Amino acid sequence: MKLFNVSLLALVFISAGCQAANVTAEKLYNQYKNKPDNKAYSIGTNGVAGSAWGASTKEEAIELAQQTCRKTGGLNCNVTEVNGRPLSSNDSQVKNFRTVNNYNIVSNGINYKPDLSVTSTGFFINNEYLLTTNDVVENCSKINYERNGRLIETTVIRADKMNNISILKSTTPNATYAIISSKKKTSQGERTYTYGFELSDMAYSKIPSYQGKITNGIISRASGSYNDIRIMTITNEISKGDIGAPVIAENGDVIGLVTNEQKESIKSSILSIFLNEQNISYHTTKKTANNVSPSVIAEASQKFSVPLVCLNEA
Repeated sequence: MKLFNVSLLALVFISAGCQAANVTAEKLYNQYKNKPDNKAYSIGTNGVAGSAWGASTKEEAIELAQQTCRKTGGLNCNVTEVNGRPLSSNDSQVKNFRTVNNYNIVSNGINYKPDLSVTSTGFFINNEYLLTTNDVVENCSKINYERNGRLIETTVIRADKMNNISILKSTTPNATYAIISSKKKTSQGERTYTYGFELSDMAYSKIPSYQGKITNGIISRASGSYNDIRIMTITNEISKGDIGAPVIAENGDVIGLVTNEQKESIKSSILSIFLNEQNISYHTTKKTANNVSPSVIAEASQKFSVPLVCLNEA
């Protein structure tokens, strides 16, 4: 019989106000962080957590953390961290990679649940920062985004409630980004495209999954209510998932950000002022660009736009 040289198997059970070992999942996570390698932290969808440290290999630590979580009553236990680092799908040494099950997301030892009633889009303006609306930030404890079947965390850097703009910083760099239009005048009748996301109904998905959607229209009004020059109104078909999406001109440049389902959009000139005030770099057109096809716009937009996932503590 093989014996594991493990300093401690730590465990916790939280259900209907009861707990074992008088330890919460958050306290267990804090204990785990200060323990020696090899160590792993596992948590179930019902809030039961388990941890192991001092194992001979990280694979042993993973297995022991999983066993502890399950034996204490954990449901769908998943290892979320190994040796103090979030588990990565690129870690070929770790088998059975899973961080999410039944829409439960764990971050720093805390369980979060996606609020699927809040759907919105964000888009990158450089490799690290992305723009969206202030509304989505106000309604969520955390903001993640979905990319290739993974949830990626962001940090809210600044929110402008008056103009309904927020800037987020991604924990993972994005390869592409939008070009912000440097045009100083908004022209009625100019063709516009938006690229947003709708929640898909894919069965058995471990995280919320989304489908991209491009729409076309024109600028119908060059200003908002009471001649508000910050705002333009477009005719594109807009749904909840398009809030925060880029408004794109025929040359592929972003000329605005969709702020509500009434098809109002904040202009790119205001986005530029907001980014300049935060000293955040972005890219603008260097010269007059030729118009491109809708399919080219859709392909590019899919790469720099992302569906945002609103998370609140479970």
